[in-house]
Amino acid sequence: MSTMDPVAGILFEYLRGVIYSVPNTTLEVEKLPAGFQDLGAGLQFFAECVIESNALALALSKGNMDAPMPSRGNEVAAPLKGLYASLMHLTWQANQIAQGDYSQRVDFMGEFSNAFNMMVEQLAERQQSLEDQIVQIQAQALSMRQSSALLNNLLDHVPLAVITLDKLSHDVLFVNEVASGEMKKNPAYLAQLLELLAPSEVLEHGGEADIEFEYKGHVNYLEVKAYPLAWEDSSAIVLAISDASAAQRKIRALEVDAYTDNLTQLYNRAYGMLTLNSWMHNKKQFIMAFADLDKLKYINDEFGHNDGDMYIINAGKHLRTFSADAVVCRLGGDEFMLLAPDTTYEAADAAMARIYKSLSTDEFLQDKSYSYSMSYGIIQVDSDERRTISDILSLADERMYENKRQRKMQRQA
Repeated sequence: MSTMDPVAGILFEYLRGVIYSVPNTTLEVEKLPAGFQDLGAGLQFFAECVIESNALALALSKGNMDAPMPSRGNEVAAPLKGLYASLMHLTWQANQIAQGDYSQRVDFMGEFSNAFNMMVEQLAERQQSLEDQIVQIQAQALSMRQSSALLNNLLDHVPLAVITLDKLSHDVLFVNEVASGEMKKNPAYLAQLLELLAPSEVLEHGGEADIEFEYKGHVNYLEVKAYPLAWEDSSAIVLAISDASAAQRKIRALEVDAYTDNLTQLYNRAYGMLTLNSWMHNKKQFIMAFADLDKLKYINDEFGHNDGDMYIINAGKHLRTFSADAVVCRLGGDEFMLLAPDTTYEAADAAMARIYKSLSTDEFLQDKSYSYSMSYGIIQVDSDERRTISDILSLADERMYENKRQRKMQRQA
């Protein structure tokens, strides 16, 4: 026993240091009694396995999927390696869904699998519904354009504005009643029309052009077909003009709906990611801020989801005040992403601090027993940025959670 106790103490202290990450924890195996050196070497190997496992677990908890893998003989880390493989596969599936592959399903994560699969099915149904509506509208527009080919026979019956011009001088040779009405309503109608058509060269060679025609602050979308023809002793061009404003507005409304968050009327995750990809591809200089609402679950549980929804809506209202050209997106739940072009980190930090303060004093809180607060992380992206989108998203998320931890420590101090 007199020999056993000191050795046991050395080995115990070594294990304690490994478990609690005590700095400079080492074990000098060669200084152990001969009978304990094999045990000491085994404990060193076990300690290495534990340290590698802890490092991988810490990296996974931060969303770092680039962490080095434990050595092949480390069976202690086997479950974490399995978790890593599952997360990598789940990440791949999420990327596939983002690219429009809604066949992805998850069947190995219990209740999360049900929620994930339901979300994918709903996205697929909504995407299909939107695509069906767009196809239907485009088919209707195509049908209308094809019908204009019957112009010569149906001129008096089809509500098209028809103008025939001298091909060289652009003097008016003929207008139908619809075109005459437009020209009386707007004396500059013909001049505006010719100016908008000039770049397309349809006035010289014929063909089709789609233009946006503005009058008294209203924008109309016109489809113009131009037909060259002989007119008495000169060459002429016939313009058949149809108003496609209703169809265009409906298509644009569908596009807006596809990229809008229903609760806050902010942009949604899909639009935010498209914008981020576009800005990165075009080497824009901008800042990105991640924001997360504090204690939303508490408000939902204690005061009801109506109050929780108002929390989310009011947060979006304040984030909109960042700047006129900022793109503000609700990523989902209580998370937001803000993208602002040509903005410095300092200006963004000041703006987010202002938003934090204004949110905490929102007028909705006047008779409430709870408060609003927001945690956020800011990343500045330069035109020569070398980090990937994944790196930037991860860093912004990490900074946001660091901000949340700091605020929590301040409240506890």
